[in-house]
Amino acid sequence: MEKAMKILVVDDEVIVRKGIISTIDWQSVGCDVVGEASDGSEAIKKHKELMPDIIITDICMKEMDGITLIKKLKD
Repeated sequence: MEKAMKILVVDDEVIVRKGIISTIDWQSVGCDVVGEASDGSEAIKKHKELMPDIIITDICMKEMDGITLIKKLKD
């Protein structure tokens, strides 16, 4: 059996973040949500710790937006 893809969900709105995590049957699509973060800075720390395969991120966040997060992770 294939190893599940690890997902990190990043959104500054708790209800949206929890909704993404709880409304999708992640296992049925071969994924596991391994973590969540409330902003880009927290996401960078979680990325180093969890090494997710996929990051689902909000674009508009207060501390660090999703575009900046992606650029920093790419560097």
